[in-house]
Amino acid sequence: MLGRKSSVSAFFFFYFAFVGLFSPYLSLWLNFRGFTPAEIGVLMSPMQWSRIVGPGFWGGLADYGKNCISIKGIITVATLLALMCSSLLFYEFDFFVLLIILVLLTFFLSGLTPLSEVIALRVSRDTDCNYGDLRVWGSVGFLVAVLLYGALIDAFGTSKIPMFVFISLSFIFLSSTFMDRESNTIEKSEPIGIRRLFNFKVNLFLIASFFMIMSHAVLYTFFSLWLKKVGYSNMEIGLVWSIGVIAEIIFFINQKKILSRFRNLTYVWFSCFMFAVVRFLIIFFSDGVLILLIFAQLLHAITFGLHHVTSIMLVTNLFPDSAKAIGQSSYTVASYGIGGSLGGVFSGLIWEEFFPESIYIFASLVAFLGAVVAWLLIRKYKVECD
Repeated sequence: MLGRKSSVSAFFFFYFAFVGLFSPYLSLWLNFRGFTPAEIGVLMSPMQWSRIVGPGFWGGLADYGKNCISIKGIITVATLLALMCSSLLFYEFDFFVLLIILVLLTFFLSGLTPLSEVIALRVSRDTDCNYGDLRVWGSVGFLVAVLLYGALIDAFGTSKIPMFVFISLSFIFLSSTFMDRESNTIEKSEPIGIRRLFNFKVNLFLIASFFMIMSHAVLYTFFSLWLKKVGYSNMEIGLVWSIGVIAEIIFFINQKKILSRFRNLTYVWFSCFMFAVVRFLIIFFSDGVLILLIFAQLLHAITFGLHHVTSIMLVTNLFPDSAKAIGQSSYTVASYGIGGSLGGVFSGLIWEEFFPESIYIFASLVAFLGAVVAWLLIRKYKVECD
């Protein structure tokens, strides 16, 4: 049996390895299948839609069982069901059937992120390690996957992506069976009023998070397809993605040292929105020039890595101890669920209605809206960096 830290790290590695395949390359397979950009935007969005209802459903299974419920059991069953759904991708179904398959597949995976984040925070507290020491393995998994699958797709063809999805989900399932049971229970939360939970400060935080992930959904949905359009090969696409992930890994490794240089966590969180505005504008003006894309991808350490860590820390501060799972699920629903799904759909429509690069103007504007809301919050709410 793996230790507490090792089991969580291993799960992060294999789960985000799947994300490293699904996010950059599924759009290429959908394009290979002959779907339009608008249809691709819709077909890619279930990964986000499912996070609107999924986290609450899976969190409810854990929170409201008769006794403490094993997260290991929930994760294992959910990944097994997702694995079964992925086998249907081997068949060439039409748009609507494929949409249903992707909705089901991503629904079964939708609770994994918030539940694993709760586990990681508990393990980091109990074992006196940094959250970033655990979460970095997710970034490593993403990096390995985006490079490995890029090479495999170049070697064996885009048509093999469903097989790679099946293999990747198999590893998640296997890793879930090795998770340490001790770290995988959620104690039942005490009843707490909705108004107390979702107060003005929390609502501003969730709205800002909605805009931030909505802007990044443009990248998650169409960045690979856009890189393909401007002349990059599948392997080169993987390398461009890997630059951002390497920057993210470096941040997670040095998280404590970096945050120790700042006193106000909320101002650090706010700055991530402004860097996101700049990042998307750079991509818009880059015309596919590699040096500019490298610089934009390096900013991923801030717009995702730093933003993610500070957001998780703000959730911990904004929600009481008895509602950490609810807080984490609410953050996932508002940002990756609602924001991510709308960002993917809108960017597909904008790509078709105007021109491909216009999606990055859209992303920059949305990130700026998030910055405005974030500014309203930091004027009233300040949290010191630990």
